[in-house]
Amino acid sequence: MNKGLKEIESITIIGRGNVAWLYSDIMTKQGLSVNCISSRGEIRGDDLCSDLIIIAVSDKAIVEVAKKLEIGDSIIVHTSGTVDIGVLRARAKNFGVFYPLQTISKGIELDFSTIPLCIEGSDEEIFSLLKNLADKLSKKVYKISSVQRQAIHIAAVFANNFTNHLFGIAKQELEKNDIPFDILFPLISQTIEKIKENNPFEVQTGPAKRNDIPVMEKHKLRLGEDEREIYQLLSEKIIKQNEVLKK
Repeated sequence: MNKGLKEIESITIIGRGNVAWLYSDIMTKQGLSVNCISSRGEIRGDDLCSDLIIIAVSDKAIVEVAKKLEIGDSIIVHTSGTVDIGVLRARAKNFGVFYPLQTISKGIELDFSTIPLCIEGSDEEIFSLLKNLADKLSKKVYKISSVQRQAIHIAAVFANNFTNHLFGIAKQELEKNDIPFDILFPLISQTIEKIKENNPFEVQTGPAKRNDIPVMEKHKLRLGEDEREIYQLLSEKIIKQNEVLKK
């Protein structure tokens, strides 16, 4: 790829995981030339002749995979929420980050146009080329630095990964009593709607918000040791946050 190219048209994706699958699917549908290869074993020079090389592997494998690559003028990017852009500096003169802020499971269809894409480039021209590609894929494209991206990733762990685990506990508690999980869906939906327009701390509800000790103690008696520990910790945090809001 020569500097001054206005569009990225050919792409090599290194990896076979969820992000690689998602990018391969959406980019192919957009009419781009996509070559998806495994990160394991030898990577041939012919595989690296694309305008863009996407390393879509686990965070800990990014540097190891990058070391295998001999990149000319192609742009090389990784897709991690936590790894600094600088890890690619030694491998290529044109590099960046192409991070999709979404939980991804292979085979589950997503409306890619709604997925935030967090873009970073080694210089303004590379950023512009990556943004032009991103704009074809999503309506939500953001210029995000490595420091900002790491903050986003932490926030996403709280908002998605931790809450998903709590959903699992909720489902488990219901199933113990022969109650279908979908009885909670309207409650979950309403909670999501409320936080779109309000500070989540300010619309908190429940026994910890009210500091209703008798109810909380009854709840804990019904829980296993691990779940009781989580319940106690979160309740204490809610009580503490509520005291802060009252000041």
